[in-house]
Amino acid sequence: MPGIGTLSETLDTLYTTTWYHRKDSTADNVFDAYPLMKWMKAKGRMKSLSGGRRIETPLEYGENTNLSWITKGSTVALNDFEFLTIAQWNWKYLAASIVRFGVDDQQNRAKMAIINLMNAKLNNTRKALTKELETLLFAGAHAGNGIDGLQTLVADDPTTSTSIGGINQSTYTWWRNKTKNMTTLSSAAWLTYWMRDTLNNVSNNYQEETPDVIVTGQTPFQYYEDNVLDFYRAYSNKLGDLGIRTAEFKGIPMIWSPSCGTRMYFLNTDYLLFFYDPMWYFEMTEWKSIPNQPMDRAAQIMLACAFATNRRRAHGVMYNIDTA
Repeated sequence: MPGIGTLSETLDTLYTTTWYHRKDSTADNVFDAYPLMKWMKAKGRMKSLSGGRRIETPLEYGENTNLSWITKGSTVALNDFEFLTIAQWNWKYLAASIVRFGVDDQQNRAKMAIINLMNAKLNNTRKALTKELETLLFAGAHAGNGIDGLQTLVADDPTTSTSIGGINQSTYTWWRNKTKNMTTLSSAAWLTYWMRDTLNNVSNNYQEETPDVIVTGQTPFQYYEDNVLDFYRAYSNKLGDLGIRTAEFKGIPMIWSPSCGTRMYFLNTDYLLFFYDPMWYFEMTEWKSIPNQPMDRAAQIMLACAFATNRRRAHGVMYNIDTA
């Protein structure tokens, strides 16, 4: 009869091969579970990038100044001009451990029992990864060792002496997002007014700068629905095509996340990027023995990623929205 060691090796292979066959669908489920990432994925903003110490995104901050109205015999300027720089983003690493206890392996040796236990652990891990990524997308700077969230990329106060992507936002005004503090402003009276104002400030009446999605918390979203309920019932066909039925504001789809709280983000996802390394894209490590725990085993599911922007001024945020 096979010994305990053989059983562990067999289960190692079973877990690993099962995860391998589920990996792609798991990644899809993780990024399709919440509207923002599903929208970014549909827009092609999930970018595969192999290795490198840092991630570099080119930024345009200036314009060609060699412009002249001319007439016969006129000369034009031929000056060189600087208009590009680079933001640098650090890789972040998410690891989810799966632990197997030898006693459980021994007690669930029947084929269906071990498959049920294995699927339960893998499903639970997928849900935990999904929740963690969604939470960190709306978090602040370097939440632990995590990705930079929207509170960093689209900051409440983008004038502080803080480097975002290696560029000091206090020094360079072109590296600031738009912002509006809603403290003391009633949502019932002022929400849609300041939504219009923020949208116009971000877009500056320039189509390429116009946000393509608005993301907020549940209560501000419901306030918006209440404010426009009597005269504006439009729903987004764009997100409807992705299976998400939601409201619109001036033709821009609105979505909500439980992690967004009292903020409302006006995002141009042409300038938002979620990078991942295909070598560490929900890959499972080998199974390892746990010291001083006989027959217990552990493996990790790994993701190397970064959340970045290459044009902060194309985004805006309203914060401290009244939810009383």
